[in-house]
Amino acid sequence: MKITPATFARRLAAGAGLAAAIAPAFALDYSGYFRAGPGLTSENASRACYALNGGSSGMKYRLGNECDFYGEFVLSQGFAKDGIDYRATLMVNHWTPATEPAGGKGFDQNLHVEQMFAEAKGFDIAPQATFWIGKERGRRADVHIVDTFFTEMAGVGAGFKGQPVGAGKLGVAYYRTDTDAARPGNRLNLEYVGLPVNDNGQLNVFLTATKGDFTGGKSGFGVSLRHDQAKLFGTGLSNTLWLQFAQGSAGLNSNFGDLTAGSAAKSWRLVESFNGQSGALGGQALLLLASEKNGAGQQTDSASIGGRVSYALSRNFKMVTELGYSQYKPKGGATANLTKLTIAPTLSIDQSFWSRPEFRLYVTSAKWNKAAGNVTGQAVFADRTSGTSYGAQVEWWF
Repeated sequence: MKITPATFARRLAAGAGLAAAIAPAFALDYSGYFRAGPGLTSENASRACYALNGGSSGMKYRLGNECDFYGEFVLSQGFAKDGIDYRATLMVNHWTPATEPAGGKGFDQNLHVEQMFAEAKGFDIAPQATFWIGKERGRRADVHIVDTFFTEMAGVGAGFKGQPVGAGKLGVAYYRTDTDAARPGNRLNLEYVGLPVNDNGQLNVFLTATKGDFTGGKSGFGVSLRHDQAKLFGTGLSNTLWLQFAQGSAGLNSNFGDLTAGSAAKSWRLVESFNGQSGALGGQALLLLASEKNGAGQQTDSASIGGRVSYALSRNFKMVTELGYSQYKPKGGATANLTKLTIAPTLSIDQSFWSRPEFRLYVTSAKWNKAAGNVTGQAVFADRTSGTSYGAQVEWWF
């Protein structure tokens, strides 16, 4: 059948109208994050980054100190039926530890399914609770400058969250790990969050119980208390304080620990984080104290203090500086320490500390002691205790 230009135009318009009508029903929500960029050192070697090889997590200050490529990309589809809101979420991530893998291959081989779960809200038995099943990464408030979620209930599981109980909201979840086929484990997480305890302040409570489901598997218990404070002392500062304890096979971050570790394994951690923005000046600071003893009774004490400050010289240009000091001491051993300083002229979309994307040039200088060993992993630094790196990086979340 011959189609005239006028008929074709009418059909094209009708098709476009139909697509526009059905698009909202099938539209995907998307979000993500990535960082990437080149770098080099002053030591005639591959670019180097600086981090202590022991002690607590959360002690690597990341500005101008990330030698990897990393990205995470989320697709989420929601719909409603008979008063119930449903949503399915898929998140993949990619990590490459160097600028480019050997032979230029590997970027397409390092994709990993980090999250894949379904959730629903509005069931008549508990209309305000969200029920979920699948693989989830339950992030609960990070400290960005050290890229650490101090509470992160992750894994394959099922549960509910957001159920009002008193002045707070309750969540319960069960997780199973079969990563090591010979050493599976079970974990139960309970959270009670958003409890008002003072003006502009809320308390969040996280409890963890673990059990290695194999011969020699041990039980564990953990508790994390997190206090979130807005308008600190009547200012624009906010503050987050963690107090954490774990024993046996439970991890400090509300996850699995060593499933073979018995009651002799005991750890605690205190983390204090400040955030603020006042005009052109913004920043984040961290104080961390920790003591961790493994199942063999080996104890390590850790401490870290540092911060990142940004100052906007114009709407789109900021000077960003980050300084951090970290140390750890094994019981009966020498104290290892590391100091790292980065200066990074930065292009951004506005003056805020949190505005992204940021396009950065940076210079990073680090010093450490002999007890810290080779903090870079580069052979050329084996007998050195200082280093300087240069580079460019984009960081973007959307």
